[in-house]
Amino acid sequence: MENSSKYKKVEQWQIYDRMARRDPNSNVYKKFLPNERYDWTLLTEIELFRNAVRGYRKLLDVGCGTGHPSLYISEDVGSITGIDRSAKTIEIAKTRLKRSGKSNVVFEVGNAEALRFSDDSFDAVILCGSLATFSDKRKALQEIKRVSKKNAKVACIEANWLFQSVRERCFAGEGDFSLTEKGLIKYRYVKRSWNPHKETDYRCLIDQNNALGKELRSNQQFLKKKKLKTTKTIEEVESYCLEIEYDEEEKFDAETIARIFDENDFKNPVVSGYGMMYDLLAEAKIIKKMSSYMKQLTKAEAAMSRLLNPLKTEMLFLTCET
Repeated sequence: MENSSKYKKVEQWQIYDRMARRDPNSNVYKKFLPNERYDWTLLTEIELFRNAVRGYRKLLDVGCGTGHPSLYISEDVGSITGIDRSAKTIEIAKTRLKRSGKSNVVFEVGNAEALRFSDDSFDAVILCGSLATFSDKRKALQEIKRVSKKNAKVACIEANWLFQSVRERCFAGEGDFSLTEKGLIKYRYVKRSWNPHKETDYRCLIDQNNALGKELRSNQQFLKKKKLKTTKTIEEVESYCLEIEYDEEEKFDAETIARIFDENDFKNPVVSGYGMMYDLLAEAKIIKKMSSYMKQLTKAEAAMSRLLNPLKTEMLFLTCET
C-alpha cells in the first residue's frame, strides 16, 4: 500500500521541525506549570537524568529538541553538546540557552546516524524520547558507541508501549476527519501493530468533489463541530484521498528497549519505570493541594523509580554503559 505513488513517507524529525515552525515561541518561554501532567513528567525526567550523569565531564544529548533536559542538568556536569536534525528546534534551543545565561551548553544541527565527533569524545550520553525517532536505530547506537569513551554512561527515556496500548489508547486503528479554517477536509488515521511494536500515522486531504467529500460537506454535525470520528480505515479512505503522508515510529516496552541496547553491545542495561505520581494524586483529588510541592514530588518519584515495575509504568528509563 505504502508503495503507491499516493503515499509519501516523512521522518519523525521532519514532523518536529514542522511543529516548531508552526509555533516557534511555544518552548522559548517554557515554564513548568502546576497541575499539568506533561510538566510533572518533564520534571521527573530532569531528576532521573541528573541522578544518572551528575559529575560527568563531557556529555552528549542526542535528539535534544528544544533543549530539554540539557538546559536543566547543565549545572551538574562539565559540559553538554546537544544535537538534533531539526534546524528549527535547534534555533529555539539556542534562544532558550541565551536566555538562561549558561556557558557550558552548545546546541547544533546533527544527525545521530552520522555524528561529526571523533572517537572517544564523551563520557556520558543521554537520549530523551529520541531513540524511537531514529530511522536506523542500529546505526545510531553504533555511532553513540563510537563517540563514547570506554564505560561511558548512557541514559535513555522512552514511553512504555505496553502501558500506552493497554491503558491509554484503543489498540485498533483510530481515525477522524477535521475541517480547517480554510474549508479543507483533512483525514488522520493512526494504525498500531503489536509485533513489531510500531505506530503509523497517516494524514491526507479528502477530495471535496468525490462521494466522501460531498457526504462530509452535507453532514451538519461535522460542519458545526469541525471534527468527526470515524471507523473508516486508511484502506477504506485511500481512494478518496489526494496525496497521503505518513510517518512510522517504533515503540518500546521494557523488554524490547533493553534488548536493542544489549544487541548493540552496550553493557549492563537496567530498565526502571516512572510516571505514576500524577495519576495517584489525580485519583486522590489532591493535585491542586500538592502543586506547590511539585518539584519535591517529582524528585521523590525519580528516587523511587528503581523500585517500580517498569511493565506497569507509563514511562521507561534505561541506563547502561558502552
